[in-house]
Amino acid sequence: MQAGFLLHHQNYRESSLIIDVFTQSTGRVSLIAKGVRQQKAQYMGVLRPFIPLNISYIGSGNLKTLCHVETGQSDPILPGLNTYCGFYLNELLRYFIPAGEPYPDVFLSYIACLQQLKSSHEIEAALRIFETRLLQSIGYGLQLEFDYLTHDAIQLDANYQYDIECGATLNFDGQIHGATLIAMQQENHTNERQLNEAKLLMRRIIDFYLQGKPLKSRTLITQLIQKQACKNN
Repeated sequence: MQAGFLLHHQNYRESSLIIDVFTQSTGRVSLIAKGVRQQKAQYMGVLRPFIPLNISYIGSGNLKTLCHVETGQSDPILPGLNTYCGFYLNELLRYFIPAGEPYPDVFLSYIACLQQLKSSHEIEAALRIFETRLLQSIGYGLQLEFDYLTHDAIQLDANYQYDIECGATLNFDGQIHGATLIAMQQENHTNERQLNEAKLLMRRIIDFYLQGKPLKSRTLITQLIQKQACKNN
């Protein structure tokens, strides 16, 4: 048995599912869960996202077979819009984590972010920290400490432009402030401007590495926010 989370599922044949799970020991794994869609199936109600699971499986190919799954938690942990933010995390893991490779640091960052989405109103900060840690772990780390041309330390009150493959460099017309880069480095966003600039930068970087692949959760989140704004007007 090993700790894990359900990332995604799809129907398979009449009564089964193909599930994508993220485990602490073996990373992202695709499993066939046989018969779980039957009315009296043993694991009905257990295979849900955002809930800590204990999972065992067998097999040596790309699609392994679920043997057992259990959880001590029955209630969903994410409220409202935060549920869709959780789906966003899951999509990032499915796109960026290679199958069968353990990333225990990402696993712990994922748990930490879920806990923040459960109990904190600082959703944007939690997402930015997870994105940055994820990219760092898979080899796409951001250069947030130095100007890549001058090698000078990032200045708090200066403007920068950010080259995805090189890092930040001073630019009077740059769209991101040094204070934002430092906040991202220190994982300590202190105001709305920093959060907005970090969000735009991370979206640009993630889209670059996705190479045109769409994030469905991002579209859903945008639509929900727009609907909420219309109701409040």
